[in-house]
Amino acid sequence: MAEARGVETNIQPCHHFSSSADLTKLQKFAEKPRIVVLTDVLNEPDDSMSLVRYLLYSNEFDTRGIVATTSKHLRNVTHPDEIRKIVNAYGSVIGNLNNHVHPLQPYQSAEELLSLISTGPPIYGKQSFNLSLSDGSKLIIDRLAESEKPLWVLAWGGTNTLAQALLHIYENRTAEDAATLRSRLRVYSISDQDDTGDWIRREFPDVFVVTSLHAMGAYSISTWAGILSDVSLAMNYSIVQQPWLTANIQLGPLGAVYPNIIYGMEGDSPSFLYLIQNGLGNSERPDWGSWGGRYGRVAIETPLYSSTFDVVVGHDGKTYHNNQATVWRWRETFQDDFASRMQWTLTSNFSQAGHPPVLNVNGKTGPEIMFIETKYNQTFEFDASATYDPDHPESNEHLDFQWYQYADPSLDLPEGFVVPLEITSLAPPAGSNATLVNNNEGFKAVSVGQKISVVVPEFPELTEEEEIKVTERFADLHLILQVRSKEAKYPSTRYQRIVFQLS
Repeated sequence: MAEARGVETNIQPCHHFSSSADLTKLQKFAEKPRIVVLTDVLNEPDDSMSLVRYLLYSNEFDTRGIVATTSKHLRNVTHPDEIRKIVNAYGSVIGNLNNHVHPLQPYQSAEELLSLISTGPPIYGKQSFNLSLSDGSKLIIDRLAESEKPLWVLAWGGTNTLAQALLHIYENRTAEDAATLRSRLRVYSISDQDDTGDWIRREFPDVFVVTSLHAMGAYSISTWAGILSDVSLAMNYSIVQQPWLTANIQLGPLGAVYPNIIYGMEGDSPSFLYLIQNGLGNSERPDWGSWGGRYGRVAIETPLYSSTFDVVVGHDGKTYHNNQATVWRWRETFQDDFASRMQWTLTSNFSQAGHPPVLNVNGKTGPEIMFIETKYNQTFEFDASATYDPDHPESNEHLDFQWYQYADPSLDLPEGFVVPLEITSLAPPAGSNATLVNNNEGFKAVSVGQKISVVVPEFPELTEEEEIKVTERFADLHLILQVRSKEAKYPSTRYQRIVFQLS
């Protein structure tokens, strides 16, 4: 495909279902995160790319606004028409998309999304403080006021639209009301792309912010750059390059508006990969890690999260301690999942595409985190044999089950001490090893099979140095079940995170 091209409006009904599959057995979600996207779309192609991927996952979100903004790269103009073009293309495939998801979790209609498109101040950064309140800023204020639930503002460009809203709230509300509205705000900013990011953090330190802090424009050292960085020895680089995207993503009416790479693929997508309801992450805990990366709290007294690192075994067998590894370790997984969803846009026939497994662990089927209170020297058993494979409803033998400890989130806790969980497969697949030295995502000591036992062992004897670090608080311990198809061309992977809370 030489270049992206526009698509005429051809919107299909939002709730059209014609699949013969039992869609009611697919994954449901207890709640969808409320989201407003701020995008400096057309500063380069990557925002348009990210918007296509966002829309493919939008049945898992409650989109409350999409706002065209400026940035240091696009200072004096916004492009809401580009957003409309992409949403119209989405409208032409929504009938197909709804034949691949649970009927209670349909995609928002294109008409509704078109009504939610707005624009921020058409000027750079803090210069917007001298202008009247923009429509995009009004939208953010309205969304904060309409519900007590958190509102995620995903900043793909500059944040002057958000800054203008916060300043207006500060100047026109009581201090108590303003603080209440700010408490609902969650911001994932793809680095600072104008001069209001630092201003927001300085003036309103109570705002929950996830971002990489670095010199202005030094994006290559940001966490989110792990989605596109060249770590070809450690992780597949070809799947974020143009030939792969042409063959696997630029397909059909929605793929047609996914543009070619100029600088890099989808630098903004980690902001919502973090919120995809795949069972891996927790939206209130950036320090726990997800497809959108892992961020640690900068200081206990403020809700500011910035770059940290994971310890990952790369495909070359080397161990990496790297902030970008918190994203690139999942690269093959989220690219396969993306390609799988793009296939949904091409057909209403359920059997012609792949679908995520629906995990069932000890009778629990939702993607929400499982919390288990425990003491040391306790044993637990977990059984995922009731997990449902939508593509083979008669059996789940086509699925691969892996269990591993995600130790890195525990390291971020003050005075935390990570105790290795003892994970033993109780039902390894016939003819396979019960334990992998490490898996594709770079985790060590991976147990394979549908049933396991887990021992939270005795608290170990500590060295004098460790005794100084460990005083009153011990780290929660994170166990991950990862399930994916063994046969699909584009296997979809889903997770169950189990958190042992030590007392």
